[in-house]
Amino acid sequence: MSSKGIIRTVLGDIPAEPWGITNAHAHLVGKADATKPPFDSTDQAELVMTLNDSLPELQEFGDAGGFCLVDLTPMGLGRDPEALVRASEETGVHVVMGTGIYHDAHHPDAIADLDDVAIAELLVKEVTEGVGDTGIRAGIIGEQGTYTGPMTDREAVVFRASAMAAVETGVAVTTHTHLGLNALDQIDVLTSQGLDPDRIVIGHLDDGEPDLDLIREIINRGAWAQFDTIGYEYYTERLQVQMATDVVRAGKLRQLAEEELTDHVILGSDFGMQRHLQSRGGPGLVVMAEGFWTTAIDEGVPTEVLDQCMIANAATVLAMA
Repeated sequence: MSSKGIIRTVLGDIPAEPWGITNAHAHLVGKADATKPPFDSTDQAELVMTLNDSLPELQEFGDAGGFCLVDLTPMGLGRDPEALVRASEETGVHVVMGTGIYHDAHHPDAIADLDDVAIAELLVKEVTEGVGDTGIRAGIIGEQGTYTGPMTDREAVVFRASAMAAVETGVAVTTHTHLGLNALDQIDVLTSQGLDPDRIVIGHLDDGEPDLDLIREIINRGAWAQFDTIGYEYYTERLQVQMATDVVRAGKLRQLAEEELTDHVILGSDFGMQRHLQSRGGPGLVVMAEGFWTTAIDEGVPTEVLDQCMIANAATVLAMA
């Protein structure tokens, strides 16, 4: 699959070829509300990520060969376009910004009374003109979220709007599932508006042990399966789940490669909490360029598969159709 085309970064449009190692899901800045799910049991300070925190991590990622980072901080959760510009300028790492609306509990007040057409117009504006009056444009729609139960009515409005905006602009839609739940419903709603499944990325399929049957179904439908919690290897109280280890992720990736399905898999780390910082004992951003790469090779994942998932596939997803 060709990744020819342009990719919209916070510093402007660049060619999709040649490309390099990409973290397809991270948050360089952000501030979530600890009183709302799934953060109910998390200290508020844990959920605040500043550029001063993340900039050294991004620099280390770049120094280790990292080429691009996709920042999917949604509206109302501390997204800061100017900070992303500074991060890219200071480190040389390309940054693609999302225009995202998280799951229902975190929907910003500004969209509370808007229908799908009006929300689509907002998303299109952020891709084509920029966020607010900054002139800094988004290059992907997401992370658009659902939570544990069936997709709510308001989430469905957002997903329909996201599909409309993606069809109009050519950018992809990337999603937040809670532990993989509602993944197929997300695809159904997005494709109901005419969006090609090849423009859909389903996230958080590796929070727990990856469900290969679900992942196969996502890929068979033509959408992208995203492993995006690379580096998480600890029990997380707020999710009530033992996060998969990178050894487990690598093993599942190897199995998908053996089944010739990795042409629709991309990778990220969902970096964005204080516990993710290396200074706090976390994996940092460099795990995408060094730690996981080494682990995957040790677990029998061919180098060309890692190149495919972290470089070629990422470029294909990010290239504007």
